[in-house]
Amino acid sequence: MFKRVRDFFYILPKANPRANINAFFNYVEGLLARPTPISLPLGLDLVLTKACNLRCLFCVSYGSLTGERWMSFELYERIAARLFWVAHDVFVCSGGEPLLYPRLQDAMRLVRDNRARSTVTTNGMLLRSEVASWMIEDQSVHELCISFDGARKHTLERIRRGADYNAILSNIGRLNRLKMSQGVEYPRMWFRFVAMRTNVEELPAMIELCARYGLYKVVVKYLNVSNEMDFEESLFRHPESAAEAFERTRHKADELGIEVELPPLPGANDSGGKCRYPWTFCQIDTDGSIRFCYHSWRQRIGFFNDDFAAVWRGEHYHELRRTVNSASPYYPYCRYCVVRRGYDYESAHHQRLHADAYVIPGLEHLQTPFNLRAEENRCALGQSR
Repeated sequence: MFKRVRDFFYILPKANPRANINAFFNYVEGLLARPTPISLPLGLDLVLTKACNLRCLFCVSYGSLTGERWMSFELYERIAARLFWVAHDVFVCSGGEPLLYPRLQDAMRLVRDNRARSTVTTNGMLLRSEVASWMIEDQSVHELCISFDGARKHTLERIRRGADYNAILSNIGRLNRLKMSQGVEYPRMWFRFVAMRTNVEELPAMIELCARYGLYKVVVKYLNVSNEMDFEESLFRHPESAAEAFERTRHKADELGIEVELPPLPGANDSGGKCRYPWTFCQIDTDGSIRFCYHSWRQRIGFFNDDFAAVWRGEHYHELRRTVNSASPYYPYCRYCVVRRGYDYESAHHQRLHADAYVIPGLEHLQTPFNLRAEENRCALGQSR
């Protein structure tokens, strides 16, 4: 809760005034659980590409309904014209590696020009000098999240297959030096760390890497086992290891002045809370199909091209909002979601459980399969951009 309030007041004076008006109505409508809101989403996640240059151990991708693996820039421009002016945040962090997208610079300029905050998540391999230069010059990427799951070379390269530990740190260091030499605020860099049994002990060393390379925080997420990985890798099975590493990480973060965001420990009586995603958030895939949260992996709910307002205020979203916090949600997975139930249940750490809950009965025509990363990359990289 404190983080959400802090972030809101951080962005309030920077945002488009119309976005602040939208945020006010959005908060009230979410609080009242109004199923058909006047307001539009505060946060947008746009999937620019399904292609990735790595094959991470834990990665499972998903198909797009029409087979499109790259978002056309014309579609992106229409989304921007319709929604950016009322959004506080635009995320480019799902699907594939965004630095592969040919017009990423143009895409980020549209976010900046609409006074929304942009967050780009990258594995750092393509953060080369030319990319660093336009990021510093444009000041259009506000938050740059680097997915980095090991403080040691062997660990990182084992988990993120195809990554080069030294090259990524060299890229980060170059960007930080350029940022300091120009005296600019953006991009603010941070690490996203997926914690599991075989890397959690390296978390304190991740804080040291932040201090050394100019990153300001580490955000820790639990591994959600979703493919052939052994569930023994999940910290749900090793809460003592998580507790010990988290405590050492807090001490190191306090010592070095680095922010750290740690999830609640499994078994710590985390009871979750009410979900507001159907009011605050929307993801739009490469083909314009719409997802309503990060846990609606397989289930789409409509298309941007069908008139976004008609989908956003249509019958399916209406039922989602009306039932999301009930015992019988329209999207069955809401019964097991970490947002509602917390981290004390195996389902919060094991995506293969309750497989039938990831779809809405009757919306089979809007459902997509999971794909292995290697298969997804072959499809995406085989398409013309």
